[in-house]
Amino acid sequence: MSGSQGRLSPTDNPRPPEPPAPPILGHTLPYARDPLGFVEQTVAEYGPIVSFRIPRQEGVLLAEPAAIRHVLADNTSNYRKGNFQRRELEGLLGDGLLLSEGTDWESARRAIQPAFDPSQIADYTASMIERTDSYITDWKPSETIDLVNVTSEITLSILGEVLFDTDFEDATAVRAAARAVTNRFSPDSRVPFHVPDWVPLPRNIQYRHAVKRLNKFVDDLLAERRSAPSEESDLLSALRSADMDDDEIRDHLVTFLLAGHETTALALTYTLYCLATHPEEQAAVVDEVTTLDGKPTIGQPLPRTDRAIREAMRLYPPIHLIMREATEDDVVEGYHVPADALVVCSQWATHRRPDLFSDPTAYRPTRWKEIDPPEYAYFSFGGGPRMCIGRRFALLEARLVLARLLQQYRFDPVTKDLDFAVSTTLAPNHPVKARLRVHN
Repeated sequence: MSGSQGRLSPTDNPRPPEPPAPPILGHTLPYARDPLGFVEQTVAEYGPIVSFRIPRQEGVLLAEPAAIRHVLADNTSNYRKGNFQRRELEGLLGDGLLLSEGTDWESARRAIQPAFDPSQIADYTASMIERTDSYITDWKPSETIDLVNVTSEITLSILGEVLFDTDFEDATAVRAAARAVTNRFSPDSRVPFHVPDWVPLPRNIQYRHAVKRLNKFVDDLLAERRSAPSEESDLLSALRSADMDDDEIRDHLVTFLLAGHETTALALTYTLYCLATHPEEQAAVVDEVTTLDGKPTIGQPLPRTDRAIREAMRLYPPIHLIMREATEDDVVEGYHVPADALVVCSQWATHRRPDLFSDPTAYRPTRWKEIDPPEYAYFSFGGGPRMCIGRRFALLEARLVLARLLQQYRFDPVTKDLDFAVSTTLAPNHPVKARLRVHN
C-alpha cells in the first residue's frame, strides 16, 4: 500500500520500525563501522522497510521491491535527489546529469539521449572489440593481473573512443579521481559524520587535488574539440550542440567519465572474480564464447554470458544504493515517510533477501533461467524516469569485453576473498588478482 491509500493523512500511519540508537549520532556509527553488514542485518531483523537516523535528518531504508518502485517510478515527483547528495557531490559533479533536477535534468537528458539510442550503440560494437583486443595483445600466459586496473583501463579506453572520439592515451587523472572519490566518501568510523571538503584531512586533500586534475583533463578535452571539431555523433558533440555553457558541459563530461567507466569496470571485475572462483561456471561461459564463429557481435545470443554478468551484479552491485529525499509526507507500503526524510533504496539488501533469491549469497547464474523475480527485486541500474541512461551501453560493453577475454583466456583465482570500500560505488578495497591461462 503506497501513496494516498490507507488512512486519511500520511502522518496517521505508523513509522517503520527502527533499531535502537543513541540520540545524537543515531545509526551513523554502526553504519560507518560496517555499511553492508549494517544494512543487511537491519533488514533481516526489522524487515525490508526500516527507519534510521543520522545527525539532523531522519531516514528510511528500503529493501522492498514495491516500496522501491513507489519511490523511483510511481511517485517520483515527491522524491528529489536532495541536499544530502548535493552537499556531498556538488564539488565534483556540479550540475551534471546525476545531480540536476527538474527542467535542467529534462533538457540535459534530451541532449544526451541520442548518444545512447540503440541504433547508435550498435555502431559502437567494433570499437569495443578493437579496444579490448589492443589492450590484451601484450598479455602473457600465466601472467597475474589486477582485474580492477585491467577492466578500468579497458572501459576507459572504450569510453574515450566511442563517446568522446578521443584516444585517452593518459587518463590517469580520471582513474585517480575515481580512487579519490572512493576514499573521500567511504564511511569512516573514526570520523562518522560529514566533514566539509575544506577540512585538511588527508583524504580531503587528495580529493581536492584529484578534482582539480580531472577538471583540467576535461577542459583540455573541450579545448581540443573546439580546435578540431569532430563529425562523429558522440556524447561530446551532442553536448556542444545543445544550449549549454562550458561549465555545464564540463559537469556532464565529468559525470560520464567517472560513472561511465567505473561501474562497468566493477561489473566486469566482479564477473571475472566470480567466474575465476567458480570454474564450472567459467567453463560454461568459455564453451559458449569459444564456439562462436569469430568475434562476438551485438546480435548474437549469449545467454550464459549475460546470466554470468547479471548474477555478479546481483551479488556485488556496483551501485549499491540509491538516495532520494522526500519533498512531502508520503505513505509507502502502509508506513509514514516524513517530508525531508532521506530515503535509501538498497540494492545490496534487496538483492540478498532469501525470500526473493534462494541461497542469496551463492553465485549461481543458472538461477536466472529458473526465476522471474518481482519488478525491482533486481535493480542494478535503478528504475523509473531516472534509470541509468547508459544501461544498454554498459551491458553491451560488459558482454562483448567479457566474451572477448574468455575467447582467449581462462582466469584462475589468486584473490580468494573480497573486501569492499563502500562509497558512491561498491569498489574492492584491495587488488583483485587472477592468473591468465591460455585455452588448451
